[in-house]
Formats: sequence, structure tokens, C-alpha cells
Amino acid sequence: MVDLPDPKSVRRIAVRLTNWVGDCVMNTPFFHRLREIFPNAKITAVGRKNVAMILKPHPDVNDVWAIDDSTPAAFARTAAKLRTLNADIGFILPNSIKTAALFAAAGIPHRIGYNRDARRLLLTHPVTLRPEDLAVHEVRYYLRLLHFWEGDAKDPPPLRLMLTDEEKSQAEHWLRDHGVRAGQMVVGVNPAAIYGSAKRWLPERFAEVGAHFVREHDARIVVTGLQQEHPIAQQVCDAGGDGFINAAGKMKLRDLMAFIERCQLFVTNDSGAMHVAAACGTNLIAIFGSTDWVTTAPLSSRARIVRVETPCAPCILRHCPIDHRCMTGVTAQRVIEEAEDLLGSAARAGR
Repeated sequence: MVDLPDPKSVRRIAVRLTNWVGDCVMNTPFFHRLREIFPNAKITAVGRKNVAMILKPHPDVNDVWAIDDSTPAAFARTAAKLRTLNADIGFILPNSIKTAALFAAAGIPHRIGYNRDARRLLLTHPVTLRPEDLAVHEVRYYLRLLHFWEGDAKDPPPLRLMLTDEEKSQAEHWLRDHGVRAGQMVVGVNPAAIYGSAKRWLPERFAEVGAHFVREHDARIVVTGLQQEHPIAQQVCDAGGDGFINAAGKMKLRDLMAFIERCQLFVTNDSGAMHVAAACGTNLIAIFGSTDWVTTAPLSSRARIVRVETPCAPCILRHCPIDHRCMTGVTAQRVIEEAEDLLGSAARAGR
């Protein structure tokens, strides 16, 4: 194994981001710690276009490269471009053999990642996967890639995303254009989850929660999602009635980030938007069912997890093969009570 360079001598670092929005948000504590260890280095985040822009801008990242490695030709072009970066160290946060092969093809001399998916020979400094690494929060999982310079004992830094004043202003303009008055309460509702239906709470229950806040707080309910999730969002709006706005497919990623920061409350499934809300410090209700709440919980003091114990969860299946009891067991009334208590706590704290 080639010795790793002294942190003070490292000038350029490349980091391959994970491929999902939520995972990318959970990469941000890694970047904070990386900046502390390598204060003089130029840090370049490398990832697919649909997630990479989440880190532009970000105080711990100097540059963001959106890449395409989907075909052999695109892979070769991307490797050639990465070679021009002349990175001293490459950190590979995803577990796939393809991401390690990309950094190897780019000639990055020190390549660090988990020894998974038969990619041992592509890494100069493989990190052994221990059983306990699969039971900790994903933030700690990524941070362990830095154990060559520090141990595992430190508490992780908080999630962190950055928005420009222009992006915040655009979010306000969007709300105004959709009939939201200045100072009116805005509740974001995210009923979809791109991973699969097993992660989705029932649309009519999202609608019931939203209708409560329309009725009791004169709120406006903005239902978010991707373009392909527009039908689910419309189900929520149809069931909720007046005061609901279907925004699915109408916001790009950074528009969504600015909107979520603006919300007084965000109610969501386990999703990328959930982690964005946690990083933005938005009051957050996260409904968990099939997924592992221990390893992917929203890291925020302003988040509440709502779930029921079931013998089959977590199962990590995309679609429930039985009765979806992990989600049907979560009532709208329970979510309303948690949300009201959270908002009350925030008000008492002056937030």
C-alpha cells in the first residue's frame, strides 16, 4: 500500500458523490470534516447532474462537476476530464465497482473507498467493511472513510446546505404567484418516494393532515414531487380540497431546496426531500415504514419520526407484497398531533 500524503501537502481532492439526493445531503458532514483535515486543498465534488447541483454553492466544496458515466463512451470522456484535475486523493463514497473504476481510469494516485463489490484492486487504500458499519447512521458510514487521519469517535458535524439570496427570493415569488399571502403559513407535503411504493404513506392521509392546517391555521399546502409523481400529488390535492397546490414537476432541485427552507412545516415520507428539510432546519415530520429509520433518520433537532413497529420492517423492498401495515398503521391524527406539538415547541423556542 502506498503511503498517504501529509494533509498539509495535499492540493487537490476529488470526491465521488452518492447517486441519490438524500444520500448526497448525508455526504455534507463528510465534506465538513474533509475541509478540517485538508485546509489547503481544493475539493471538487463529482456526481451525476441530478444530485451534484445540491452542493453548488457549499462552503466546504470549491467546485462541483456534473458527470455522465452511463455509457462506455461517456465513461471514457469523464475519466479523461477527471485526469485533468490532477487530484492527489480520490474519495469514492458510493459502493459500486463502476465508481472506483472511474477514479482508477482517471489516474488518481490515492483512491479511498469501502472494500465492497469486488473492487479491492481498484482502490489503493480500501477500507474494511465491519458488521457494525452497516448498523450506524449513513453519515457515520461515510465519515469512516477518513479514519486514516482520525478515529471513529468524533460526533458527526451537522448536515449543511447553502442557498443564495436570489434562490430564496425566487421561492417567495413562486409562492406569491400561486396565491400565498405574505406571512401566510406554508406546509410542504411530499407524498411520493422515487424508491418505490413501499415507502409511501397513503395520499388521503397526507390530505387529511394538510386539510387540518388549512382549517386550523389558514395554511397553504404545497404538494411536491417529480414530474412522474404528479398523479400522486394530484390525489392529495383532490382529497384535500381548497388550499392545496400541486407543485409536482414544477420545481428544479435547488428551487425545491429554497421552497423547503421557506416552509413552516414539511411532512414527508423517507425521501431525499426529507434530508433536505433536515439540513435546512425546517420543522419536519418524517413518516417511516419499510426503511431503516436508524441508519437513515433525518439528522435534525427539529425533526420528528412517526412510525409503528411491525415484525416485517425494515424490509427495504420497493413494493409491499402483503398489506403495507407499516404505513397503514400510521394514522393522520397521530401525524397531526406530532406536528402540532413540534410547532408548539418551535414557537416556545422562538424559532
